[in-house]
Amino acid sequence: MHVITFQSEQLQCSTPESAAQWLIGLLDLFAGIVNRNQDLSRVVITETEYQQLSGVLNDLVYGVGDDENHPLSASMTLVGVLIKMYEDQHFPKLDSLFPELAEGTADEIDGENKTITDPILEQIGKDFVIVLFSIGCLLWTGGKFEEAISADNLAIRINPNDASIYTSRGEAKSSINDFTGAKEDLQHALKLTEKQGEDNFNTAIKERLQEIDVVESTIIYLSESKFSDFSILRECKIQIGTIQSRADIVLCDAEGNFITIVECKLSSGSGHGEYNHELLKSYLCATDTQFGIFASDISPDSWVFYENLRHNRFQQINRSDFEKRVQK
Repeated sequence: MHVITFQSEQLQCSTPESAAQWLIGLLDLFAGIVNRNQDLSRVVITETEYQQLSGVLNDLVYGVGDDENHPLSASMTLVGVLIKMYEDQHFPKLDSLFPELAEGTADEIDGENKTITDPILEQIGKDFVIVLFSIGCLLWTGGKFEEAISADNLAIRINPNDASIYTSRGEAKSSINDFTGAKEDLQHALKLTEKQGEDNFNTAIKERLQEIDVVESTIIYLSESKFSDFSILRECKIQIGTIQSRADIVLCDAEGNFITIVECKLSSGSGHGEYNHELLKSYLCATDTQFGIFASDISPDSWVFYENLRHNRFQQINRSDFEKRVQK
């Protein structure tokens, strides 16, 4: 039995990588079921899928338990429903083995089946969307961006009118530097929120679109020939005490040492400018990285460049000094 944990103890597993592989396996299982059943109101489960679902349910019961707020709680419920559907179709019912149990209750049982089964079938498509969205978010959190996109693709195929899924897929595309695809998804989400009257969500998406422009500009800047000796990491995990956070961009040397950490956040709007500067400084302290950049606009001339003087002391330096010193 696998004990699943995926970041922040959401699941319990020996390593984050094994947890990610478990989630990818679950995604593949759900994808196979969805792709084979075009009509999700008439889902057919194969024997092999039934056996796989039974194993998954054991893992989920152990890892999720009765925690309704667990990110995989909906997955456990859906797996249970799919297993029951298979068993109802293939296993003999108790009243067929013992006819005397069904005497006088046939009409009542038929009525119960109608009122219980039909809503379950109608809900299954919605359940798949919720589950695939949750899996996509977990995979993105674990750095499995391509797989997160696959989960969101499947969810969008079932429900093409959920802005949250487009924003999730847009974030995953941004993480692999597919900025065109990311912006297209966020623009589509924007149209959906406008149509559905979700004003707060609409505002947040507009700000995120601006931030993605900043991220793209930063990647272009760090890809210039003057930084050719370094590599660029996206969505890099950083441990601060017991909290695991994620830096937008990290510039590394050939040995993998952090040279510069970049945070791309808007200084205006709902983004908390001063807080984000402090967050960047905490990343520099936690990783003992010499330089930091706070980018809040597409122009490098507007960015704030920091030098880490150690012992929680920092000084601002100009861009030209940064470019000279980072190459020493």
